[in-house]
Amino acid sequence: MKPDDLKKLDVGTRLIKAANQADFRQVNSHIPPIFQTVNYDYPDVDEGMQVFAKNREGYFYTREGNPTMDLFASMVALIEDGEQALSTASGMAAISNAILSFVEPGDEILSSAAIYGGTKAWLDKRLRGLQVNTAFVDITDLAEVKAAVSSRTRILYTEVIGNPNLVLADISGLAEIAEQNNLLLVVDSTFSPPPICQPLNLGADLVIQSATKYIGGHGDIMAGVIIGDREKIEPIRETVKLYGGIVSPFNAWLAIRGLKTLKIRLEKHCENAQAIAEFLYNHPKVERVLYPGLPSHSQHDLAKRQLNGFGGMLAFEVKGGLKAGKTIMNSVQVCNFTVSLGEIDTLIMHPATTSHQSLTPEERQAIGITDGLMRLSVGIEDTQDLINDLKQALNNI
Repeated sequence: MKPDDLKKLDVGTRLIKAANQADFRQVNSHIPPIFQTVNYDYPDVDEGMQVFAKNREGYFYTREGNPTMDLFASMVALIEDGEQALSTASGMAAISNAILSFVEPGDEILSSAAIYGGTKAWLDKRLRGLQVNTAFVDITDLAEVKAAVSSRTRILYTEVIGNPNLVLADISGLAEIAEQNNLLLVVDSTFSPPPICQPLNLGADLVIQSATKYIGGHGDIMAGVIIGDREKIEPIRETVKLYGGIVSPFNAWLAIRGLKTLKIRLEKHCENAQAIAEFLYNHPKVERVLYPGLPSHSQHDLAKRQLNGFGGMLAFEVKGGLKAGKTIMNSVQVCNFTVSLGEIDTLIMHPATTSHQSLTPEERQAIGITDGLMRLSVGIEDTQDLINDLKQALNNI
């Protein structure tokens, strides 16, 4: 089946069929093999020189390309409706390599304030050392975003659904601002992988996926992907080659396996998250619930327009602050108290003491991360088992 024919299929069908389209199935294996190699042989010097000079297709060193890694990237490009994709060692490697490819000393980045703490620390601290400053804005206020653009701004960065307080970014609205000001719109869509959202179709220039999360789905790999058109991916490819932040062939192979079940897993993630959000919303010991699928969410209408499903992530604030939060984490039995997200298991964490602990209390408060806020990555277990577990944990407060 040709790539254009694959694009006519549903995302879930694409994921099943794409892995079987590779042209290196020399041994007729139904499952793509792992090319666990560093080097590649050539029949003669002339052919090696042609490959090295990129005058001919081929591989010569895995840091610069590998069939398994490339198949993984091409599958993600296919479901994101992107022209090309590039795999990396982690989500942070994808973010850092993408941004470093387009900024120079003196440039500025305009970023949502409601993003993963590790990303915010990298933008605010590490990049500042390279004389690239970042201004953080309320991404829900397009007027504020537009007003914050300066003559030095080069990149507009956001997450589709902010981590951990589930703030939504209007990607189409941001794309208009980026186009008007000649900015590169970089969007992290880790919370909302296809078919939930395809930001390139909404105007994004580059999309980031931490494949460690939903794409891998089982908590056993680390990988990242950058998706966009050829013109934008090629300079990033050179950056990744020089910094060396590539995904291993084995992790790429596991990610290929994870991609095949992505759609059906997401359906269950979304179904469970909706039911749990509704349960928590009505619980007397819960102060507030943040989930785009609830009508009470301030951006519920945007979520309905922009998302195909409301995702498997939610946050809720318990009454009683940090003490009550600790009680919840120590009481759950089906849910797991651990970091990360997007796995088949349900994972619960406390952002103020984990992902966002590098921020000051004032900085956390400014983006809505209170001491009683819990983040829940809802898995694919039985819905009622998860609700019963949270119910008994809340009863201990």
